[in-house]
This record gives sequence, structure tokens and C-alpha cells, in this order.
Amino acid sequence: MNNAKILLVPGPTEPVTRTIDREKSSPETASRRRQIIRLYLTAILLLSAMLTVYIWQSTKMVEVKLRIKNVEKDINNLENANADLRAEISKLQSLSRIETVAKNELGMVIPRRLIYITMPENWKSQYE
Repeated sequence: MNNAKILLVPGPTEPVTRTIDREKSSPETASRRRQIIRLYLTAILLLSAMLTVYIWQSTKMVEVKLRIKNVEKDINNLENANADLRAEISKLQSLSRIETVAKNELGMVIPRRLIYITMPENWKSQYE
């Protein structure tokens, strides 16, 4: 098929051409050529596999970073809600608010005089 022509110059006479046919070359040369092709194909396959793993790893890293950002956002939202609830608890527990609710909603009044009632002695011994 492919005929390579090599010019050999033996001396001052005209050049002599020799035809080397690849198909008629020695079996060692064909075996060597197949080994080189296998080597190149193996190298290409390994490089493709490494590139695929690298791209997959990069994609996973981006996915993990997005998850981390979402979790951090959720944490910040929960911390803000927690702070709001603590502020509301403090507001609801304030004495001035409790007094206002007692007066307005429950109809309680501040006592004008204090009356102390002494308990009998036998009651005291029962609760000790």
C-alpha cells in the first residue's frame, strides 16, 4: 500500500531507489508498532480517566460549598429568630408589663393597706 522510496547514493553514478513495503516489513517491526499504539491508547485512556475524576471532584466540591452556604444561611436565620424570641421573652417578663396586664386585663389593684394574719401554732408544727 504505502511504498516509501529511499534514495541511496552509492557513488558518482545515478541514484538507486529501493522500495520498502510496510506490509512486507519484519514481524518485529509490526509488533513494535502495535506496542507503541497500545502505549499511546493506554496513555490517552489514563489521561481521560484522570480528567474525568478531576472534573467530578471539582463538581462535588462546588456542590459541598453550596450546601455549606445554605446551612450557614439557615444557622444565621435561626440565630436571628432565637434572638428575637429572647427579646420577646424579656419584654413579656418585664414587671411593668405584668403590672399593666394585671391592672387592665385582670382588674387587679394595688393594695392600700397590708393586713398580717398570724397562724396558730399547731399549724406551724404540721408544715415543718
